[in-house]
Amino acid sequence: MKNDFNDLGRFAAQTYDEAFVQRGERAFSLVLDEGTVSFAPVLADPAMVLVRMRVLDMDALPRKGGLALAALEGNFFWSGTNGGTLSVGEDGGLWLTERRPVEELAAPGGLAACVSDFTETAFDWRERGALHG
Repeated sequence: MKNDFNDLGRFAAQTYDEAFVQRGERAFSLVLDEGTVSFAPVLADPAMVLVRMRVLDMDALPRKGGLALAALEGNFFWSGTNGGTLSVGEDGGLWLTERRPVEELAAPGGLAACVSDFTETAFDWRERGALHG
């Protein structure tokens, strides 16, 4: 496979079939039981892909301050995010975002490993959110 974002999208569509959703010309998502994992090219660096997933709704947490502090600690040297970054979006959601090389995702098993690792990290933070509920 050629290692560019468009080829990665075609590969994801073939691999994930019904879970694949095209999001305009420059993004796609995989809608899975675990949640939606979105992919977009990093326009300033075509060798990189932005991977993103909404972890939970911060507005629904009664004690969101404690989780926000835990997220801040998790971002410190990516100690609790496996290389990703947690942020609170305008929608009130806690989002996990990460950059990955297109080449890594295009390698055999690379996309599946990324999705697995990413959703596992998101689940870890959902569990932490439940502790602050």
